[in-house]
Amino acid sequence: MKQFLTLTQDGIEFTATVSPCSWMYPGYGFQIEIRMENGGCVHVRQADLPYEKATVADMDRLFRPVKLVACSQCGAPAFDPACYRTNRDGWCERCFMESLNKTLAEAQARDAKKVAARDRVQKRRGMTHRVDAWIHPNGSDYEISFYSQGEPPQEAIQEILKAQRSKVLTDYTVTKLV
Repeated sequence: MKQFLTLTQDGIEFTATVSPCSWMYPGYGFQIEIRMENGGCVHVRQADLPYEKATVADMDRLFRPVKLVACSQCGAPAFDPACYRTNRDGWCERCFMESLNKTLAEAQARDAKKVAARDRVQKRRGMTHRVDAWIHPNGSDYEISFYSQGEPPQEAIQEILKAQRSKVLTDYTVTKLV
């Protein structure tokens, strides 16, 4: 099957490609990824159509409804949320990413303040180092932090990670408290 199609609408070129999910995950169905030249992207899936039975006509049928709207923030082309469900809500990729990066920076600043406050408390208790580690068990990964007096040896850190049933024993950082 042809793996991509192009379409031009209002002077904007769109390219549709078959998403790897279509053949990588049994029972997933047929999915295409539609990209517009300004970087916007949307995925369209037909769950009841197996990849093995999909045709170029199916790809075209999923692709053709693509419509544009003016970004509600800046007026640039954006995918019409009435045609395809995305998390962009009619925003262009640039405006969406700027908003997302701003939200991320605010969350990181809040987290940094919390960690700094916790570090100050632990330093008053005599701790000199903080270890931040990701635990990789059989299920979902999660993060832990712990403190030590003196720089903890690698073996001691790895013992703690083993006790948490982590399959990876090297995903950690050691920070000296200042």
